[in-house]
Amino acid sequence: MTRVLPSGSWTHSFEEDGAGIEVYRPTATFVFPPSRKGRKVLDFDAAANGAGMLTSMVPGPDDRPRAGPATALIPLGMNRYALAGTPEAPQEVIEIVEAATDILRLARH
Repeated sequence: MTRVLPSGSWTHSFEEDGAGIEVYRPTATFVFPPSRKGRKVLDFDAAANGAGMLTSMVPGPDDRPRAGPATALIPLGMNRYALAGTPEAPQEVIEIVEAATDILRLARH
């Protein structure tokens, strides 16, 4: 298990969420159970300096994923990243609780 910024596409496995932790699985390789709710997808583009970009996709009105704008990930230390804004005034903060090849757990602050 590592706690570095993941890369690639991760799909929300909301059935596994708990205690303020969101669980994501690899989009291409994990077999998700059917869901009428639709699933959010996070696409990480990690940079060598620990920063990167994040694109969120949510189901649209016809259930096809709709991508939002790419958001800069600003490293804050201790596995926390600001989503846009500045380190002093981030718009949102995510914390990578666990990042392995088959699971991503994160908390939003």
